[in-house]
Amino acid sequence: MKALLIIDLQNDFVKPGGVLYSRGIEKVIPKIVSLVETFKKEKLPIITTMDWHAAHDPEFEKWPPHCVENTEGATLVKELSNSLKWYEMHYTIKKRRYSAFFGTEFDELLKRLDVEEIHVVGVATNICVLFTVEELCNREYKVILHENGTASYDEELHKFALREMKEVLGVEIL
Repeated sequence: MKALLIIDLQNDFVKPGGVLYSRGIEKVIPKIVSLVETFKKEKLPIITTMDWHAAHDPEFEKWPPHCVENTEGATLVKELSNSLKWYEMHYTIKKRRYSAFFGTEFDELLKRLDVEEIHVVGVATNICVLFTVEELCNREYKVILHENGTASYDEELHKFALREMKEVLGVEIL
């Protein structure tokens, strides 16, 4: 089975006024919502990850406080949450680190859903996308990354991560 993985499409990252918002990063939203509609029509699983931090998370020594649990900044963007409303095959993984696997039930969810191929979109390409994709590849999932559904705060790091995923991890980039 194939699934769509949407990484950290949250207000603090992709909406103006978000703590870690970078100008233009919201350009991924329409592409991601379009993919959601395609996967819904095919009745395939859609998994969203959410960066989800306690108020005094050690990560805030590296980054400004962001995606603090139960805040507006941690909420999925409205376009995505509206598109996923009432969809029975939608699953959410709340994570405290870059990888969706660290300290979560993500691995178990993928096994339970019998996922073999995973389509990936989200932010930031060079951080949470890259570290999650690396672990997906190490677990021998077929990974397809949709380039125009990913973005970063830094275009050079975005390009580096795409190249790393393609050349080192063997990810198919569409």
